[in-house]
Amino acid sequence: MLRQVIRKLLMVIPLLFLISVILFVLISMLPGDAVLSMIGDSGDIAYIDELREQMGLDRPLYQQYLEWIHNLLRGNLGKSIISRQSVADIVRVRLPVTLELSLLAIIFSMIIAIPAGILSAVKRNSVWDIITSFISMFGIAMPPFWIGMLAILFFSLKLNWLPASGYVPFFQDPIANLQSMLMPAFTVGLAFAATIMRQTRSAFLDVLSQDFIMTARSKGLKQRIVLWKHALKNALIPIITVISMQIGRLIGGSVVTETVFALPGVGREIADGLLSRDFPVVMTMILITAIFVVLTNTVVDIIIVFIDPRISRSTKKN
Repeated sequence: MLRQVIRKLLMVIPLLFLISVILFVLISMLPGDAVLSMIGDSGDIAYIDELREQMGLDRPLYQQYLEWIHNLLRGNLGKSIISRQSVADIVRVRLPVTLELSLLAIIFSMIIAIPAGILSAVKRNSVWDIITSFISMFGIAMPPFWIGMLAILFFSLKLNWLPASGYVPFFQDPIANLQSMLMPAFTVGLAFAATIMRQTRSAFLDVLSQDFIMTARSKGLKQRIVLWKHALKNALIPIITVISMQIGRLIGGSVVTETVFALPGVGREIADGLLSRDFPVVMTMILITAIFVVLTNTVVDIIIVFIDPRISRSTKKN
């Protein structure tokens, strides 16, 4: 088992290297000129060429990548082309907002989706099953920006319960912070919860049809013990796998959601950076997001190995 864990951790290094190469190439192919975005179109051609040389943009692409990755490994994230602010300072301000949004969305999803999926599987073809199926399809089909706008119209403009936009740091005012994050977390987490709900229902239906569940019921065990002690443990692996696969989608949804609710997070910074051609900021933010997704999936793979050691033994046989 330890060898399997070490192997999964070592696989992270080449994967992140490949991601950094693809990211750098794709960003370099985007239309627009970072220097012109910084000084405008009215700059002198000689001055523009001088700035491009100072920023290293006149060098071959592979040299630019090597310099960028070398600075990253040294902890030097560079400076914003537009604001000339340190990218590390921007990350320090923006990252906690996105992490809080993602964490609240995951908590919201798990609290609602897993019990609803289990109940839907237990009461198959009932009214509750039909209702949860409709809600899950609605959550998957509706785009996050549309859900966000509907939430603003209803909870902010009509009921005046929650602020329509803005962000308050948690340590400054915890209550105001939660009020400003409830609607964005609901918006991001709805599609996430819908997917988990469907997977939980499917996994439980599969487990409940197994022979060991029938044996447990024939022994006279209570339904509660059968579900939580026997069925849940065996249904956890596909549920956890789907949750880890949806992390990237969760963070991707934060780009739109943070823009709709004017949250100063990583997603909004990526959108603003792409519009202003602030490529150092965009590359760093996307790379941090990719690292978070890769590490999350790696941790989930390790957790699955501990939940079901048979996975580790089957890997050794192969």
